[in-house]
Amino acid sequence: MVDLALRDDALRANFPALHQRVHGKPLVYLDSAASSLKPQCVVDCLAHYYAHEHSNVHRGVHYLSQRATDRYEAARKSVARFIGAESEKNIVFTRGTTEAINLVASTYGRKYIQPGDEILTTVMEHHSNLVPWQLLAKERDAQLRVLDVSLAGTISVDTFVRHMNSRTRLIALGHVSNSLGTLNPVEDIVAEAHKRDIIVLLDGAQGLPHLPLNMQALDCDFYCASSHKAYGPTGVGFLYGKEELLEDLPPWHGGGDMIEEVHRTSSTWAEVPHKFEAGTPNIAGVIGMAAAIDYLEGIGMDVLRKKEEALIDYTQAELQTVPGLAIVGTASQKVGAVSFLLEGHHPYDVGHALDQAGIAVRTGHHCTMPLMKYFGISGTVRASLGAYNTKEDIDILVARLNEIVAGHSRKTLASSTADQIDSPSSTEESIEARKAALLEDLELFEDVDDRREYVIELGENLKAIDNSLKTEANRIHGCLAMVWLHSTVRDGRIYFEADSDALITRGMIALLVRLMDGQAPQTILQTDLFALVNDIGLPSLITARRKNGLNRMIERIQKEAFLAKAL
Repeated sequence: MVDLALRDDALRANFPALHQRVHGKPLVYLDSAASSLKPQCVVDCLAHYYAHEHSNVHRGVHYLSQRATDRYEAARKSVARFIGAESEKNIVFTRGTTEAINLVASTYGRKYIQPGDEILTTVMEHHSNLVPWQLLAKERDAQLRVLDVSLAGTISVDTFVRHMNSRTRLIALGHVSNSLGTLNPVEDIVAEAHKRDIIVLLDGAQGLPHLPLNMQALDCDFYCASSHKAYGPTGVGFLYGKEELLEDLPPWHGGGDMIEEVHRTSSTWAEVPHKFEAGTPNIAGVIGMAAAIDYLEGIGMDVLRKKEEALIDYTQAELQTVPGLAIVGTASQKVGAVSFLLEGHHPYDVGHALDQAGIAVRTGHHCTMPLMKYFGISGTVRASLGAYNTKEDIDILVARLNEIVAGHSRKTLASSTADQIDSPSSTEESIEARKAALLEDLELFEDVDDRREYVIELGENLKAIDNSLKTEANRIHGCLAMVWLHSTVRDGRIYFEADSDALITRGMIALLVRLMDGQAPQTILQTDLFALVNDIGLPSLITARRKNGLNRMIERIQKEAFLAKAL
């Protein structure tokens, strides 16, 4: 073990991304469950490979090809050693966890799942460990049983046992919940499943970066994980499978490198694991993943686990001091992540306010929509930890959350305040005139954050619609937050009422209403609304995902105008 495992400052120095400032503040990165930062040794490894060692693997007798092949296959041995696999034959390289799960669903599933068979999973699975089984169940006329969790976000061994029966063929379960951080009792579930000859696949995306692993002791049949969540490159991961299972399964993709002999009308396959690796692989990614594993082994996973256990406890304790904050998922055993809600504040608005202070968290449903619906919420704020995080990071997070609660997180605009942002003076005012007025206001602010604050203030001035209008029919789907739009037609003009439960989204719909309210439907239909918002610069003030929501708002306004024109 190396000394830097005990010294946060030395460990953090290995991560170049932490040396930057965001919005003028030192970066506090609390989004490792989405993707971890990369240590310098991984960055250097990738650069060195492309500069000095690059060639295709398994296909050449020259020096560079042999060297690349040696590095690639050595990485397979590194992964096998790191997770306690029987041998490197258990390791199939994939593009990540998602592809590994799909590989099993498409090979084992199609071979062994028959009509009427059952697959067990839980409501807290990542979509990647749910959608492939939905597709398989539909294709094979099988039953997918999605088990509920407790209000604490846990599932017991007994719950699984009660649902196991003679038709249960496979259990697909997350080792650790990506949205709640719950550590599932996978060892006992695997043992109970194997008593009944049930295959178990574990989604290890959140287990690999945090837990010491031993596949032989765990005894699961398949384990899927990604490099990028464990300090390695993106676009690469692996499937661990018991050798006898991999031998038994058919290939998934066809092409070069996965064959032994190819004839005109038939082929024979390479030995495992190569029969599952068609085409040129992500060589640099695999080698970079091995570099990340070397880095983690240098720290020691037992050391890292102990450090993170203390930090997750500290995080939860400190978050609970924030007025109005509720932790979502209160399992006694948690790994790497804490989800929470802040009373009176939409998760996206909390995330935006934290970002303005240089704090990176994840907001939304975290690819666990069924879980959020089960809890009756649209999403959460998730703070997730990595090897580089410290108590100081959590202190900064909590201080900023207290500012949000106290109402001190918003910027005050020098040139415009809420009471100075007026509505259009007349319904006779053209769209172009309203656009010019908006541009005149926005030109007062050189800073993009000030312009974004102006849009938020537009939303604050927007009259809230009556709850009776917040219906499914009035909801605009495809937005990150809830958005409603209702229209009425009077004297040949269309009038809009709109609302949203998130500040920035409310500002976006308010800006559109400001431009379109009281216009003739034909005028709206003749206006290129997409070009209009681009001219104003609204897309530059929002994230890429919110741009999709903006497009849905524009399309809905166009639809309402079309229907109004027909009246």
